[in-house]
Amino acid sequence: MSHVKRLKRFGMPIVFLASLAFSLLFGGLVSYEVRSFMYAVSLTIKELLVFSLPFVVFALIFNSITKLGVKALGYVLVVVVLVCTSNFMNTMLSYLISIGVPGTGIDTTLSDVDSNQELLPMFTTNIGTLVSNDVAMICGASLGILLVLLKGDLAEKLSSVFSIFTRWFFKILMPLIPVFIMGTAVKLQHDGMLAKICQQYLPILVIFVISAYGYVVLQYMVLSAFRVEKCSEYIRNILPAMVTAFGSMSSTAAMPLSIQAAEKNLDEKCNAGIIVPATTSIHLVGDCFFLPLVAVAVMMSFGMACPSFADYLPFAIHFVLAKFAVAAVPGGGVLVMIPVMQKYLGMSSEMLALVTALYILFDPLITTCNVAGNGALAIMFDRIVRALRSSKRSRCQT
Repeated sequence: MSHVKRLKRFGMPIVFLASLAFSLLFGGLVSYEVRSFMYAVSLTIKELLVFSLPFVVFALIFNSITKLGVKALGYVLVVVVLVCTSNFMNTMLSYLISIGVPGTGIDTTLSDVDSNQELLPMFTTNIGTLVSNDVAMICGASLGILLVLLKGDLAEKLSSVFSIFTRWFFKILMPLIPVFIMGTAVKLQHDGMLAKICQQYLPILVIFVISAYGYVVLQYMVLSAFRVEKCSEYIRNILPAMVTAFGSMSSTAAMPLSIQAAEKNLDEKCNAGIIVPATTSIHLVGDCFFLPLVAVAVMMSFGMACPSFADYLPFAIHFVLAKFAVAAVPGGGVLVMIPVMQKYLGMSSEMLALVTALYILFDPLITTCNVAGNGALAIMFDRIVRALRSSKRSRCQT
């Protein structure tokens, strides 16, 4: 592979790292007016994103339901319950880790800026939203289920149209995200927070790798009944897909290898073609560990209290539901979550930009974990389906 192709594969993290580096090194050299304008543009992009996302969420959830229904209508309930349970458990585990491991509560006195020197946006926009994400999710799921049951051909046609819409939306959006990050990074640099944040977030990455990857390995160990040889075989089979995911930052790009790995790991190979395509974009172990962990750490960095369980639970529920609307593009996992984190955790634009930047910088590791977790989920699905079939046969015989 040429150096140019390698650079393209890691282009997204490089662009975001360059944006942060520029803000850190040169943000203080530009005039206040320029910084104020950059910050205003950043806020405008966020407003446009929040306005547009409900429509994208509707399309993505409709596509997810249609994919499940058209390809494996009889297994929809098993897949949805399995995915929701797994994502919810992982999200709650991340919360427990964030409040239980020393060092995740980073310095809460990062800001050194005087209130009289605070960077204000040159202009503001109050675009608002036409419909909430909650309504979009319910409508997308309801219409998807209804059409799958009554008009399967129409569901597939609409799914194709919505796929084109979402693909173009993210194609247009992704070049704007570095501008969003840079404008907010300039704000953080002006407030004296950016350098300290960059220095102090390495422990979060270490905690994520240990907890998320350790959790996935534990899943494979349990599924192999703690037989080292069998566990090693499971992981060895999924390893090529993990390597592909790391290089491409896309679970979809690794899907063919994920299916091959599942066929080797499952007792019934035909189940691999059902579970892997259906869950590649909605079952995200890495996201469920990383985003809540980083969100809580960022909140504490900005002087906010760690969310209580009562406050975190609604966030976790909507976080899990929003996973059905995640786009299979680099950075797609965090973009759909921005309104959820803003509404249920009360995060500001600066916090959301920081979480977005950290997510995309670490996206290769997150996506690799997602693929590994999906390999374990495929084995679980295979065993549950076979158990249900055996139970059904037993009842029929009696």
